[in-house]
Amino acid sequence: MKYLRNERGNAVFFMLWLLGIVAILFLIVLNIAKVFIVKEHASLSVEQAAIAGTAAIIEKTKEAVKDFDSGPESVAQKVLDGGKSIEDLITEKEAEYTANGASEADAFIKAANDVLPPRLDKHPLLKIAFRNRLGNDSSDLYAVATADIQDIINANNANMEDTEILFDEDDWRLEVKSTATFQSISDNKYIQDFLAKIPQGGYGPSLSYLESVYSGGLPIFP
Repeated sequence: MKYLRNERGNAVFFMLWLLGIVAILFLIVLNIAKVFIVKEHASLSVEQAAIAGTAAIIEKTKEAVKDFDSGPESVAQKVLDGGKSIEDLITEKEAEYTANGASEADAFIKAANDVLPPRLDKHPLLKIAFRNRLGNDSSDLYAVATADIQDIINANNANMEDTEILFDEDDWRLEVKSTATFQSISDNKYIQDFLAKIPQGGYGPSLSYLESVYSGGLPIFP
């Protein structure tokens, strides 16, 4: 009987030990899963922020096009383009991309990248209209995009203090870097409670027409 009691006691001890190991492994798995979730959250935050900043630049692009199209300086451009305004040309090209399956936002960007560069080179007043809306230097693009980027970063609880906004002038696209905070799931014994910042970076689409906006000087009119 004493032997049986000892066996039962050992079995209980073994089961408790095994449950403890399982609990620790479970916490480790949960923490690993949480790291991936926080990383994905950070990645989505910066991607959304870069897209939001790009959308702000696109909005100013549309305003610049309207400014040019509504002025008398657009007459010469329409003569060269068969009576079509810059907006007409972009809309026409945008419809082609949409018909081939592009989203509305992507179709506009692709159309602008196709239509604007040669006309920015031919019509200095179009370039002036863009610089009036976007700034005289490519560094001014940060001011156009910053507010929208900050709104997205704050809305997604990423770390504003770690957020960095860059503009890649090789690909002419916005890059946003930031972090999201990981807090461990702890048992306060084997796995301690700690915080860690997980960095991620995201890009917006290429706005290659901006190279033509900021290349060369502006004409001097008497």
